[in-house]
Amino acid sequence: MMLNNRITSRMLFLSTFFTLFISLISCSGGNWETPPAGSLASGDWELTLDQDGRTRTVYVHVPACYDGTEAVPLVVIFHGYMDTATNQSNTDGFMQKADEECFIAAYPEGFGSSGFQSWNAGKACCGSAVDYKVDDVSLARGIVDLISSRCSIDLKRVYAHGHSNGAGMAHRLGREAADVFAAVSPKSMPVLVPDSIPTRAVPIIQFHGTADTTIYYGGGLIPFEDTSYMGAQESLQDWATVNGCSGTPVTVYYDRSRCETYEDCAEGVKVTLCTVQGGDHNTLYSRDDIHVTDMAWDFMSQFTLP
Repeated sequence: MMLNNRITSRMLFLSTFFTLFISLISCSGGNWETPPAGSLASGDWELTLDQDGRTRTVYVHVPACYDGTEAVPLVVIFHGYMDTATNQSNTDGFMQKADEECFIAAYPEGFGSSGFQSWNAGKACCGSAVDYKVDDVSLARGIVDLISSRCSIDLKRVYAHGHSNGAGMAHRLGREAADVFAAVSPKSMPVLVPDSIPTRAVPIIQFHGTADTTIYYGGGLIPFEDTSYMGAQESLQDWATVNGCSGTPVTVYYDRSRCETYEDCAEGVKVTLCTVQGGDHNTLYSRDDIHVTDMAWDFMSQFTLP
């Protein structure tokens, strides 16, 4: 009963907390179709898979340039808490980027009741996926297996991106599925599993706005959660430590915003934090100074699994 009361209280608070975000996003999800059996052709497809006895959904955008004759990269993109996969796909520009660069973009649906879907990204955030200890790392592995069974995927070039709670999931995959994901690009959330050490050095580019009042740049505590989250700079240093980086990060300015990169890291990886001056939680994708989608792809696509 205590768990149920805690979940209900959190839902009531965060329902108000995130109302503005949800109202700003289109609720249409595109023309997602159930595909025929066999290999996927270009199009927008709705797939399902079983994970721990639950049916989970992933929306897969296969660009027109794909014909199955050559293996292409895969980017798995995780939405934020209380958002949906289709809303994320309408917001982040990765489907358009997939068309330009010829990779496949996949948008999984989080766990939980409608309007409260979340990912088990770590104790600090968020929702029922954390409370019920949903194994979303295994889900992500299963999604890669599913898509690679129906498309020609370059398994050395599988990447993870996410927003907010979904960014926490991208961090977690970098830490706990480094054998699958070649690089990750979280946005608006620090690493939530600092005690998890990856099996290899993992390239990462993080994005965070200085005016984010949902997940504060300097760290904080989400209401009704028991564990605090670290700040963006602390997250940068944490990744630099686990990736064996040394020296001083190189800083590049974009107007008043900046990206700091540790370039001397183990196994030739890089660790970057892009600080978006005046950037809030939900609208970083629309910025002119730091273009999250382009920079995330340009960074991740440099790297392949060893």
